[in-house]
Amino acid sequence: MSNMIKFIIFNPFTELIIWMDYFINFIPGKIGKIIRILWFSVRFKKILKVIIDTNCEFKGLKNISFADGVGISKNCSFYAEDGKIYVSEGTAFNTGCHINASIGGAIKIGKKCPIGPNVVMRTASHNYNIKDQFIQDQGHKYGDIIISDNCWIAANVIIVGGVNIGTGSVIGANSVVTKNIPPNSVAVGIPAKVIKNR
Repeated sequence: MSNMIKFIIFNPFTELIIWMDYFINFIPGKIGKIIRILWFSVRFKKILKVIIDTNCEFKGLKNISFADGVGISKNCSFYAEDGKIYVSEGTAFNTGCHINASIGGAIKIGKKCPIGPNVVMRTASHNYNIKDQFIQDQGHKYGDIIISDNCWIAANVIIVGGVNIGTGSVIGANSVVTKNIPPNSVAVGIPAKVIKNR
């Protein structure tokens, strides 16, 4: 409890920002979207021309870049405390996406990519090779995720670090992408495999 009191006393501005983020996230309708654009433009320290729906979370703002025309639906989260996230023009995130470069690495998403609901992109994974040590104590390894322009990532897809998805590719629903996908491919499955070319 004393640590919490010290945090609030010594970081009142940080505490205020957390509260503002929380309350602004729940304002509904068009007015809520306008307020969020204005608020997050201040938070990102640049004018944003994006749509941010309710209950979205952003951590590591200085490492996150959204181009004009990006759309973010409800319940999406973007974490980049020790990594980078770049999203190009016109890309749209459906509900519940989790875009995570918090440990390291970069996530780069090209232009006009529809990202389906509940998609997970995570640059890092746990090390687990030492049998007599807890997995959570073994640290992480990470790699970049690169999604080129005009890719459709369907619902519930998982994309791990070290993967490059080529221009114009489609990743089918519920797939797990663990290897590079060539341009203009349709890939499905666990792990995702190319089943045809567009």
